[in-house]
Amino acid sequence: METVAPLRDRWQQRWEQSREWLSLGPIFIPVGDRLFEKYSEAGRHYHDARHILACLKTLDTYPGRVGNANALELAIWYHDVIYDPRANDNEAQSAAFFRREFQAFASGVDKVERLILATRHGVVEPETADEALLIDIDLGVLGAEAPRYQGYAEEIRREYAHVPDRQYREGRSRVLKSFLGRKHIYQTRHFRRLLEERARENLVRELDLLAGN
Repeated sequence: METVAPLRDRWQQRWEQSREWLSLGPIFIPVGDRLFEKYSEAGRHYHDARHILACLKTLDTYPGRVGNANALELAIWYHDVIYDPRANDNEAQSAAFFRREFQAFASGVDKVERLILATRHGVVEPETADEALLIDIDLGVLGAEAPRYQGYAEEIRREYAHVPDRQYREGRSRVLKSFLGRKHIYQTRHFRRLLEERARENLVRELDLLAGN
């Protein structure tokens, strides 16, 4: 049976791979450690290091064309670096955090910031193919197999442990219905073919549970 490497080891290996691919110098080695500490903060149960590694794996295996692979990869690393369930500006704060880390690379910072801000699901429509792809990668868990989706739903509830049950059920139901109300949950044809049907089944099933059915 294959042994899965500890999360920190997998994180460091993947950051080193990205750092070399992006031609980032040795001064960026500690950046990966700082990121890991951010994604390991107390209260993160879904928006943690596992989520980022899963998104990167999805990008690695994406069979289609990517416009700016470097910017997209950096956006994945940073899109949830700031996460507070009580706040409503996490994406903007994450984009600002990225700018502070990469301000010496001004030529590419704006592109990555726009990608991070695109993950404000439902707030703005994607303007580029890369933004659409990042949104789909971020929402990949919605189309996961039923056991993984159930685990995800439980992890989200734990992140909102401060919210009373009735209030959580109402708020979570609104979010799920907003996704179901779209013509398509996923922006790209690849993810629509791969995940759309199962995502809708998952959302309907969770809605039933939230309603006590």
